Amino acid sequence: MVVIYCAIDLLFLIVFGLGPAQLTMGRDWTYLGQIDDQLQVIGLTTALYLLISKATGVYRARRILESGEPIWRLMLALGCTFLILTVIGAATKTTQNFSRIWFFSWVSLSCIVIPAIRLGLLAHMRKRLAGGDFVFRALSVGVFAKPLERADIDEASGGIAQVAAALQLETFAELEGLADWIARAEIDQIYIAAPWVDAPLILQRLLQLRQFSTEIFVLPDDARVHAHQLGVSVIGDRIALRAADRPINGWSLLAKRAQDVAVTSVALLFFAPVMALIALAIKLDSPGPLLFRQKRVGFNNGHFELLKFRSMYDSAADAHASRQTSRNDDRVTRVGRFIRRTSLDELPQLLNVLRGDMSIVGPRPHALLTKTNGVDLCDIADQYAARHRVKPGLTGLAQVNGYRGELDTEEKVRKRVEFDIIYIESWSTWLDIKIILRTALLMFFDRTAY
Repeated sequence: MVVIYCAIDLLFLIVFGLGPAQLTMGRDWTYLGQIDDQLQVIGLTTALYLLISKATGVYRARRILESGEPIWRLMLALGCTFLILTVIGAATKTTQNFSRIWFFSWVSLSCIVIPAIRLGLLAHMRKRLAGGDFVFRALSVGVFAKPLERADIDEASGGIAQVAAALQLETFAELEGLADWIARAEIDQIYIAAPWVDAPLILQRLLQLRQFSTEIFVLPDDARVHAHQLGVSVIGDRIALRAADRPINGWSLLAKRAQDVAVTSVALLFFAPVMALIALAIKLDSPGPLLFRQKRVGFNNGHFELLKFRSMYDSAADAHASRQTSRNDDRVTRVGRFIRRTSLDELPQLLNVLRGDMSIVGPRPHALLTKTNGVDLCDIADQYAARHRVKPGLTGLAQVNGYRGELDTEEKVRKRVEFDIIYIESWSTWLDIKIILRTALLMFFDRTAY
């Protein structure tokens, strides 16, 4: 289905380029050379469209039968394609070599008619699907477990599987009856839900069904095992279940480190005068060292020494964080209030980033003895320890969403951990860039900073 849609879109994209080209030239064969140029442009446009449609997910199989988001993605891909083509033409000063009537006719037809054709095909396909065409007949089976819901199978199959029946089996012997179902009801797919402990026995019983041209899915079910944690591969002749993985790995890890070094180097050059002024202000405001050093929990539960500009009176410094800093805290100096409110006290952590202890973006590290209402943070949020699967950061998704500062309630702890886990599971370079930009804005105005 995906290949058909892609082929149809490309066909009309080419036809809508060639048609207006012929009309604008008419029978004037003196412009025969121009058609070669237009063919080159059409070829370039086709290649651009393929790349952009891939990047924007126009032909994602799971949503290809929907009419909402996929149509907007199609229009976005077409619009970006012609926009980039225009930019290339302007940069190379070749726009004057082509007819504006031809180009804008091509753009208009492509951006209006191709989505309309897609909508028409979708309507036709839905009608055929409703009539039973192109549909897999599925069987939902539960062995010592509840069978899958029809809606779950519909979503898993992308809407092309209709559940013919749902069976609840109470013994392994009843699995032999599935052969009769396949032959009698022409079953194409079988979904079997069962407890983890029974899955090997079920797989062994299903060997007799290999004589049928039927897809069979066994879905082990256990509330303690989350699907997103597992990956399946083969090592030798054995099945390997990946129970955990590195959230940022391979080239992504290298890209994130390169991003950290680049951003940190630029930031140190930019903030060097500011850091010098802050150091002078701290010295003039109160006696004591310029920097505050504190042990924090970092990557893989390791410990590192975090650096900050000193914002408290030296005699009141709390290296073990036995008491969290609160609003209007009497331990904070005059200069300290300003640099804490603007997050300028965090600037020395750029050195932590260069050393590799931290990243620019990641979960904020907490002091070793940090508690909320006398309770350890790991006892408040179940996934608290999972924050340490990546390097801690100068800023993070939780901080730009308002969860920074004192952890004075258990709800704040849980929300901060929730945002940190979302960041880890959905990390991308673009997400890091967005967080960095939002952090820069919050340096000037943040209600939660003190």
